[in-house]
Amino acid sequence: MRKRWMMVWGVLWAVIFAVGPALAAPVPDTGVTKCYDDEGNLITCPSPGQRFYGQDANYTINPPSYTKLDASGNPLPDSATSWAMVRDNVTGLIWEVKEGKDSVKNYDNPHDADNTYTWYDPSDPYPGTPSDHDTDDFLDALNDARFGGFNDWRLPTIKELAYLVDYSIPYPGPTINTAYFPHTVSSSYCSSTTSASDTSSAWVVSFYFGNDGWFPKSLSYYVRAVRGGQPSTTYVDNADGTVTDTSTGLMWQQDTARDGQGNYDTMTWEEALAYCEGLTLGGHTDWRLPTIKELRSLVNYTHTQCDPAINTAYFPNTVSSYYWSSTTYAHYTDSALVVNFSHGGDYWGDKSNDSYVRAVRGGQAGLLVHLDIQANGSDGPVAVSSGTPVSVTVGLTPAEYAGFNADWWIAVHTPFAPPGDWYTYVHPIGWKPGVKRCAQTPLFQFSGFEVLDMALPAGNYTFYFAVDPPDGVPTAELLDSVAVEVTP
Repeated sequence: MRKRWMMVWGVLWAVIFAVGPALAAPVPDTGVTKCYDDEGNLITCPSPGQRFYGQDANYTINPPSYTKLDASGNPLPDSATSWAMVRDNVTGLIWEVKEGKDSVKNYDNPHDADNTYTWYDPSDPYPGTPSDHDTDDFLDALNDARFGGFNDWRLPTIKELAYLVDYSIPYPGPTINTAYFPHTVSSSYCSSTTSASDTSSAWVVSFYFGNDGWFPKSLSYYVRAVRGGQPSTTYVDNADGTVTDTSTGLMWQQDTARDGQGNYDTMTWEEALAYCEGLTLGGHTDWRLPTIKELRSLVNYTHTQCDPAINTAYFPNTVSSYYWSSTTYAHYTDSALVVNFSHGGDYWGDKSNDSYVRAVRGGQAGLLVHLDIQANGSDGPVAVSSGTPVSVTVGLTPAEYAGFNADWWIAVHTPFAPPGDWYTYVHPIGWKPGVKRCAQTPLFQFSGFEVLDMALPAGNYTFYFAVDPPDGVPTAELLDSVAVEVTP
C-alpha cells in the first residue's frame, strides 16, 4: 500500500471533507550553500557556537527539487533534452517552460521567451488596462489551447514567483535553475499580485538580482505561467509567544526581538544570527534566523494590509522597517537580504547595519501530523481468506500540533451495495453505517489502537484514518489508508 499525504482522495474527500482543507506548501530552500563573514569573505561554514553560525547555508530545509514534464504532463528523466513544463516537487506547482530565446518576439507562440506583456486582469479589483499584448491575452492563449491538457494556467503570486529564485547565483543571473528553466531572461517577470502601496502597479521579480519590487502595470514584463494549488495562510496563536503558520509548517517568534529593557532591539547581522541561535521560547531551543524566502512568506500583500505589511492580529508588535534574513546577498557578499515590513519589499543591507529580528523554527515538509492505519500489522495491501480475522489498528503522531482540537474520522469503504457501502467507527460505540465523525478531541500521540477484529465477508475493503480540524489547523490533507482483500 502506498502511503500518501493527501490533498484529494476521491469519494472519501467529497464525503468527509466537505468543508475543504487548507493546503500545505512548504517554503523551498534558497539554494545557498556557501558561508560568508560580515566582510563578505568566503569562510568554512561554522559549527554551533562559532561566529556566524546560523546563516542560510548552515541549514538545508526543503532543498530545491524539480521534475521535467512533457507536453501532456508526464514525468521525464533529468536527462531529457526537451520538455514543456516543470513540476516543483517542494511546492507541487507546475510551471510553464519557455522556448525560442533569440531576442525576437513571437506573439503567435505564447511560450516564446522574448515576449513581454502589460499587466491586465479583468477579475482584479484594480485590473489595469487592456492592450494588444497583455497578460490576460497570454493566459487565454494557454488555456484556450489547453496547454498540457489543462485550462487553469494563471500568473503566479509574488511569493510563488520569488520561490523560483536561486539566491546562490549573483548578478547578472539569471537567478534561477536554468537546468530546468532554460531561456529565462535576466529581467523582470510579473506576478499576479497588485501592490497595496500603489494599486496601479504590480509586484515583479527581477531575475537579474533575485529581488522583488513593484512597477506600473502599463509597462511590459516577461511572464511565466503556473498552475496548481494556492494555499491560504492560516496562523495559530500558540499562547506561548509563538505563532505557527500551518500553511508552511513554520513556527515564528510572535514578538519582535527586544533588549533587556523591553525595547525593540536592532542588531547587526552577526548579532541577529547569535540571538536566534541562543533563543529559548515556547519550550523550544532550535530557533534560527529565517531565510529570505521564509521571511517573505510572512508578508501580507493584500490591499487592506500595508504598513506594516503583515497580519497584525497575530504579529501585532511588528515595526514598519527592515528585518534581517539569514541569506547573504550573492552579488555583494558583505550584505545580507532584508524585508522591509512597511510594504513587504526585499532589499540588501550591509551586514554591519542594524535591523530588526524575528526568529523562526521548523518548516520541513511532512513534519506536521503523521497518521497510520494498518491491517493485521501491515501497511497493506493485505489478503486474507474468508473466516480469517482482520485486525485494524490506528496510530497518530501529532508533532507540534499536540493539543489542537480536531475532528477524527475512521471509515471503511466496503464491497456492499449502497447505502451500506460506507461504515465509520464512532468512539466509543463502534462501527456504524454511513459516514459519521469518530470523535472530536485534541490531538495526542498513540499507536496500535484496535478498531476492528473480526472476519469479514469476501470482497475488497479500504480502511481510512483522517484528521480534519474544525478550527483551521491544516491537517485535513493528512489521510492514511490500507486495502484489504478477503477471498472466498
